[in-house]
Amino acid sequence: MSPIGKLFANAAIAVSSSAALVLGMTGTANAEPVSPLPIDAMQAPGMSAVESISPAIQKAASDPYNAVSMLMAAAAAFTGNSAAPTDSKNVASAVSEFVAQPAAAHVPAPGATPGVEAHLPAGVDPAHAVGPVPDALPVPAPEAAPAPAPDAAPTPSPAPEVAPAALEAAGNSQFGPNAPPTQDFMYPSISNGCLKDGGNVLATAISVAGPAKIPAPGPGAGQTAYVFTAVGTPGPAAEQRLPLNVTWVNLSTGKSGSATLKPRSDINPEGPTTLSAIADTGSGSVMSTIFGQVTTTEKQCQFMPTIGSTVVP
Repeated sequence: MSPIGKLFANAAIAVSSSAALVLGMTGTANAEPVSPLPIDAMQAPGMSAVESISPAIQKAASDPYNAVSMLMAAAAAFTGNSAAPTDSKNVASAVSEFVAQPAAAHVPAPGATPGVEAHLPAGVDPAHAVGPVPDALPVPAPEAAPAPAPDAAPTPSPAPEVAPAALEAAGNSQFGPNAPPTQDFMYPSISNGCLKDGGNVLATAISVAGPAKIPAPGPGAGQTAYVFTAVGTPGPAAEQRLPLNVTWVNLSTGKSGSATLKPRSDINPEGPTTLSAIADTGSGSVMSTIFGQVTTTEKQCQFMPTIGSTVVP
């Protein structure tokens, strides 16, 4: 099981235990629901890092010039803290590793508008920026049987060299047609007392790099879809009273933005409540945070933030 998978499993066990305690105290089915037990660091040991890094992502989205340094600093507060819970250190380490992947801190080119349009850092040759995906790389022609050379055979032109970055992209499993389109967020989100009986709810979040067919209507090339599912809840209310938002920043291009996740009639209409959105993130390394509230047919639920990383080919 991957480190992120273990974080999900550990949090699920903790929240389930909390819900069991609440249900055990409720008594008969007709009794008034009791106040849910608060979710603390013992139950969700990775949440402290998530609650600290989520605002950093929102701030980075408004200041792409300093996005990498801000996210690295937010993560370092936990990776370098011996007293921090192990799960928080793991979340912070995952953020550090992902943010450090770009070759250099992003510095938008002069005249580019940060957060509005995708653009390359100053001094980067577009031909060497990323390179084609593996199936677009030049394919050597099959060798033919040698034929007698004519008397005045012209000297063949040398084959064009493939950019080093293109070769690197070809060998990088994160890009190309075989890259996994669905990528889990680093830690589950939790809502205190979201169930009708007062129980807590665990929510999972995933991102889907386009082009892909799910979630409907499917993200296109250069787009990222976000799916947020509140496990164990009934279907979503027709009107979401308060928004559930995603804010993202593309560390490769400096583009950033926000979107509101909404329910769809063709995605789990009877439950669990599932909200989704598709954002024009562009290709690159994207850090995102989902935060806000969800309205089910039974309750209004405040969810703790969650953070995720996405590689968009």
